[in-house]
Order: sequence, then C-alpha cells, then structure tokens
Amino acid sequence: FIRTDMPNTPQIKADVNNITTGFVRQTSIRNQDAEMHTIEHLMSALAGLGIDNIIIESNTQEPPALDGSALPFVQALQDAGIVEQNTEKKETSVEEAISIIDKDKELVLTPSDKCRITYIFKQDDPVSVMQMASVELNEETFIKDIAPARTFCFRSEVELLKSKGLGKGGSNENVVVIDDDGKPDQPPRVENEMAKHKMLDLIGDLYLLGGIPKANIVAIRSGHELNTKLVKKIIDQNQKIRRMRNIPTIQPLEVNDIKEILPHRFPFLMVDRIIELDEDKMAVGIKNVTANEEFFQGHFPQQPIMPGVLHVEALAQVAGVLLFHSQKDNKSLGFFRAIENVKFRRPVVPGDQLRLEVQLDKKKGGLARFIGQVYVNAQLVTEAEFTIAF
Repeated sequence: FIRTDMPNTPQIKADVNNITTGFVRQTSIRNQDAEMHTIEHLMSALAGLGIDNIIIESNTQEPPALDGSALPFVQALQDAGIVEQNTEKKETSVEEAISIIDKDKELVLTPSDKCRITYIFKQDDPVSVMQMASVELNEETFIKDIAPARTFCFRSEVELLKSKGLGKGGSNENVVVIDDDGKPDQPPRVENEMAKHKMLDLIGDLYLLGGIPKANIVAIRSGHELNTKLVKKIIDQNQKIRRMRNIPTIQPLEVNDIKEILPHRFPFLMVDRIIELDEDKMAVGIKNVTANEEFFQGHFPQQPIMPGVLHVEALAQVAGVLLFHSQKDNKSLGFFRAIENVKFRRPVVPGDQLRLEVQLDKKKGGLARFIGQVYVNAQLVTEAEFTIAF
C-alpha cells in the first residue's frame, strides 16, 4: 500500500510483521510512518484471484467500504486486468497440524493437497444464531460463494457503536443488520451469508502470509485477532522446520560467492553458505563446525569447544553479506562498533552445524545495528545485538 495523501508517500507492506493491534473488528497494518486500516476485504479479493504482486495507492487510511463485501474489489481487479508474471509463485506450506484456542473460539489447520475452509458461526447474545459453511477454495468458488457475502452486525451493536461515535460510514448499502429475532434486514446474497463473510475475513487475514496454505481449515467463532494469531503460528512453525532442515529460500550463495563479498579468508572465514537473503532486512548463513578448525588446537585440546566470541564473529560476517552483497565491487570493510546483550546458552562442538540468523534493526549513515541468533538443530545457542560501522 502507498499512502499518496501523506508526505513522502510512505509504503506499508501487507505482511504479518506489520500487523498492528488494538483495533476492533478490522485488520490493520502499519510501519513507522503510516497505517492502513480495514484491509481484510481487499486482501481477500487479492487472495481469491491469486494476485500476489500489486501496488495499491490510497489517499486515505482505509479502503472504501463499498457494499461491505469483497465483490466490488474482485470486479475492479478483473476490469483492470491481471498479468501473469514470469516468476515462480510463492507457495505457503503447512507440514504439521496447528490449532489455536481462545475461550470459545478455535482455529484448526491440518495439511492437505488443497484448501478447504469450514466456518462455524455461533452467536448467543442478544439472540441465538448458528450457521456453518464449508467451501473448497479456488477462484470460481471464491467469486461465486464467498466474495458476495456482506459485513453484518446485530441491532444492539449498532446502537452501541453510535453511542461511541463509531460506525458513521455504516448504512444499509454496506452492512446487513441482524434484528433481535435473528433475521437479517435484507435478503441474503448467498446461503449462510454470516458464516461466509467470516470466511471471507479469514481468507484476507491468512493472505498476510503471502499465500493461502493448502490445508483443511476449521474455524469456530474466530475473528481477526485469532486469525492473525494463527498466521503468526504458521510462520513460527515453518521457521522452526527451516531451522531443523536448513532449507534454502534463495539460490544459495556458496563459499566462493561469499569471498567476492567479504575480505575474510582461511582461517577466519566463518560462513560456508548463505541460504536466505532479503535485502535490507535479514539473512541466514550456515557454518559447518569440523574437528579440523584451527581454534580447537588450543580451545581446548581435551574438550574442543568453539569460542563464543567466534559465534558473534560469524553472525557479523553474515551481516556483512547482507550489507555488501549488492555492491561486490565495493571494497568497504565493516568493523564492530558495539556488541550488546550477548548470551551463550550451550557449547558448540565439532560436528555441529550453525544456523546464523541476522535481522537488520536499523541503518543510518555509516552505522548498521543487527539482532542475531545462532541455532543448532533448531535450538538457540547464542544471541547478540551488535552494531557495525562501514
């Protein structure tokens, strides 16, 4: 999203890391400069049409409510035209079952070769209402069965929102009001419209992953808060699996590629491979620790242990790749300016494979601050924060 109404037109990536909390009945994202609110219907339309690379310009902090569904967004995107790009589509995978529970709300996800979403909507107060919908998700079923489902609220909620000065943009054109007898004030567009609108919201929230996972998803009374917790749990699980298997997410940079970026050489080159690299954000490197490392001759001959300071050095070298990989002809050197909050949790010994994760915290002028972690078999062994001058 690009906020064209703000100075310097700040950009906000629709990403789980940018989710901001504290907003009821909506999904909001923000960065340091700007926010976008109520993005779930538009995100759902993008998911339903399989659009994963788009720039959306907005002159306000939220998309228009339109008719309270995702259908007008679908139609506008189709009218604009969708271009297939010559790039491999990102797949979001789930390899293990995940569940998340909050009182009477629950989300369960199990791996599958396709995506099926089942939503159970249940309301006890002010009137008892229950609906269930189950849809195998694809472009056709999304447009026909899910996209038309409209926002709804109960009559008692309307009065509460008005008393708080909220809901001023709501009207019969974009909200279905459920009366005290449980009946909507407008004819339904689709069967079990309340359950399907909740499904629509869930799809939009899941798309903050960058893709909809192939899974059987069962949702019981879930809303935006629980949906985004599921998204974060999926990311945590996939990250744990990557740490166990050290699965590359890019064409890996091998040791000769690393030598073109860093000046370090034997015996002080502490990175064998770069398997993840996201410019100006993060990088992941691999260091295979063998019994032939020179430092084991003196540290310690009878009980070889990799010096902890070299864990931090290895992290710094991965940070150097992140800083300088796009400027291989640049002979800049990086020097430690500060090292803080270092914790060593277990020894590293011959045979261990180090997974070196660094995240760029901030960069200004000739200084870059990083947060780093070292893992062995998905177990955290070292963590540190450090600043590099370059």
